[in-house]
Formats: sequence, structure tokens, C-alpha cells
Amino acid sequence: MNISSLIKKKMFKETLTYSIGSFGSKILSFLLVPFYTYFLTKKELGEYDLLLTTISLFAPLVSLQISDATYRWLIDKEYISETEKAKIMTNSIITLCIGYLLFCLGFSVYIFFNSFQYQGYFIVLIFLNCLLPLLQSILRGQGNTRQFAINGILTTFLIVVFNVIFIYLLKLNVEGVFIANIVAYTVACILVLYKVRIIQYFKFKYWDLKLIKSMASYSLPLIPNLMSWWAISSASKFIILHYMGAEGNGLYAVASRFPALLLVINSVLLLPLQDRILKEKDDITFNRLLDKFIMFEITLAFFLGMVSPVMTKILVSKEYFEAWQYMPFLYLGVGFNAIAGFLGLKYQKEKNTLKITITSLLGAIISIVSSIVLIQILGLQGISISFLIGFYFMFIFRYWDILKSEKIQVRIRKLCLITSVVVIVIIINYFIKYYIS
Repeated sequence: MNISSLIKKKMFKETLTYSIGSFGSKILSFLLVPFYTYFLTKKELGEYDLLLTTISLFAPLVSLQISDATYRWLIDKEYISETEKAKIMTNSIITLCIGYLLFCLGFSVYIFFNSFQYQGYFIVLIFLNCLLPLLQSILRGQGNTRQFAINGILTTFLIVVFNVIFIYLLKLNVEGVFIANIVAYTVACILVLYKVRIIQYFKFKYWDLKLIKSMASYSLPLIPNLMSWWAISSASKFIILHYMGAEGNGLYAVASRFPALLLVINSVLLLPLQDRILKEKDDITFNRLLDKFIMFEITLAFFLGMVSPVMTKILVSKEYFEAWQYMPFLYLGVGFNAIAGFLGLKYQKEKNTLKITITSLLGAIISIVSSIVLIQILGLQGISISFLIGFYFMFIFRYWDILKSEKIQVRIRKLCLITSVVVIVIIINYFIKYYIS
């Protein structure tokens, strides 16, 4: 068997492993959407979604996004000694704990003057949303993709089970959702801690300020990148709250959950590709798959967007049916986000995460400005279109930046075709909306 066949066989095995974990976990998460629509009002669903949105903003700031650096350092060499592993894990956990303690101090001062509902759940969920990704990155960095996949699907399975218990059986409504997440994440963290033997690796004598600075120089530029992603995908919810209230957020929350179908496929594809591309010395895999990846994403997003009315009618209650009309743009936005993420692997490989941040910030600024303008003209439809616009321009910025120094296999004609697809989706969406109404 030649080297090419071995690589393909390994990539297929890794993809299959990630598929099991990602597909199972995302599908179970997706199935919670109709469950929530039957047991939570639009206002309650909007409140829950806003708290999760706020958590997704603060988690990268609290953790310093050290999980990405941990994964990158663990896979940086073909062979890594047990001592090196221990140093990386120890300093990663210490960095996370310091960040969380500083956040708790600041949060304590804030709630002294401005307390808010669910603040206890908020502070606990922040920590768990920082710790679990770090532990999962350690699993991936050690090459334990099987356990990574199992942990992903187990976490979501537990969330589903506890949601049923706390919402359906105990009638705790929104609080039941938060408690379900806390219990599920805690169990998942304990299982990973046991699997990676953190107690064995974690030793204060491995504290290394130089290593922390080196890892932080990689991870810190990713924070503005993630906040930019948050600005495109989540900041709009606060704009909706201002202009349309919590009910508008509840409706948009349902619409934004459906693109989880595309996120399933993206996670299945991007995680093993990330493993392969970052480990390769050349760009053979990157150049060979880029063109195919772009066309696959756009085609699939187009198809899912077109069948969204049928899916919505089948899966959610009648009062949420109008959410379908926002989905085509959200699917395309997720597709362009995945393509931009694929292009970002080039920057990660070169450890040039600053360019990821710059292109993300540009996309975020465009998205926020267009959200504020379009929501006043088109309502929630303006928000979904702004979501698409933000990720589309992020893709364009990264594509042209890499094109300047690399011979990428995506032709200009194909780029024009992609843009045409976006325009066609807008036209078809309004035609279907007119026909149904």
C-alpha cells in the first residue's frame, strides 16, 4: 500500500470517528428545538438564547482561548514526551483558572451594582464552557479521537435526558434548561479528567511563564476572531431585543437552530481536515480539497435552505412556522463560515492567527452595521441577511489575502458563480414567501 493510500485510509478513519461523535451530538441537540418550542414560550426561549449568547461572548475572554493553543502545541511534534505533555496541560489549566478567578472578581463587582436573573447559572456555565473545550482539546491533541467523539455525543445525550427530566417532568421551564446543561457538562468534564489522567500530569513544578507567553501569543489573537464570530452570529440578538423585544429573539432562536444540520456536516469534515493539514509539512491536502470544499458547502447550504419550509412545518409548533423564511440566509451564512474556517487553517498552520482576527473583525463590522440598518427596513429578515453578508465578506477577505501569495485552485468564474447563488437564494426565498402567504 502506497503513502497516498495510507493517508486516505487514515483520513477516512478519522472522519468516520468524528462523524459518529459530531453527527450524534448535533442531531440530538437539533431535536431539542421542537421540544423547546412546545414547552417554552417565545419570551422564555428568547431569554435562554440571550444568556447562552452572552456566555459565548465571555467564554473566550475568560479562557484566553487557551484550548486552541493546547491542541496546537500537543500536535506540534510527531513525538512528545510525557514531561512535555504535563507542562502543556499544567500551564493550560493554570491559565484557565487565573482567567476565571479574574472574571469572578469583576463579575462580583458588577452584580453588586446590577444583579440580574439567572446570574448563578451564568457564572457556573461560564466555567464549564471554558473547561470542557480545554479538556476535549487535550483529548484531540493526544490523538484520542475516539474518546473525543464519545465525549461529544455523551454530553449532548445527557443534556437531552436532563432537559426531559427538568422541563417535562419537573416543569422547571427555563431554569430546567440551565440545570440540564450544568449537570451534563459537569459529568462530561469528570469523565475526560479521568480519561486524560489530569491528576497524574498536573504539577505546579511545571509552571512555565515562558511557555504560557508562547501559547498566549498564539491564542490571544483568536479571541477577537471568536468575538467577531460572536458579533456576526449572536450580537444581532441584542439588536433584535432592542427593536423587536424578547419574542422576536425567540422566533429568531428557532430559525438559527436549524443550520445545526449544516454544522453537523462541517464539524465532521473540518476537524479531521484540521488534524491532517496542521500536521503536514506542505499544502498538498489544503490545495487539493479547497475547491471541492467550497462547492460542496454552497450546494448543500442552497439545498437545505430551499427545503426549510417543509422542515419547519414538520418539526416545530405552528406559532414558530414563520421562522422558515430566515433559514436560507442562515444556511448560506454557515456555509461561508465553514469555507472561511477552512481558509483559516492556512493561517493556523503558519501560526499567523493575527490574520484570522483581522478578516473576522472586518466581517463582524460589516455584519453589525448592516444588521442595524436592515432590521429597521426588513425586520428579522434583515438580521438573517446580515448574518450571511458578514460571513460572505470574511470568506472574500481571506480568499483574496491567500490568493496574493498562493496559487489557489479556485477560479474567478467560480467565485462569481458562488456570488450568483447568493443572489438566486434571495430571489427564490421571496418568491416562496409570497406563494405560501
